[in-house]
Amino acid sequence: MSDFKDQLGSGFDDAAGPPEFDMQDGLALALSYLEDPSNVPCPRCGPNTIEVVAFLDAPSMERGTAVPTKPEGDYTVVLYCHSCGRAAALDLSRDEGTEDRDAA
Repeated sequence: MSDFKDQLGSGFDDAAGPPEFDMQDGLALALSYLEDPSNVPCPRCGPNTIEVVAFLDAPSMERGTAVPTKPEGDYTVVLYCHSCGRAAALDLSRDEGTEDRDAA
């Protein structure tokens, strides 16, 4: 038996997975990131809690592979809030012909 204790609090449900940002929060994150990538406040917790975890190649993500890249061209940025435990993957592809881009 594991001695692990749930340190994430009541917002984490093992059956459902970690808590998620809703669409409105995702839009707020995306707009904040585009305005100033070095200062992205969490829509729920405020400033100084969000960390950029990774930059991933967006076309590779579409094929189901996570390939690290630089934040240039078509990329996905992964953000994590250390306060509420929520994460977001924002697809920042700029391909004019691509439709159905969502923030997760």
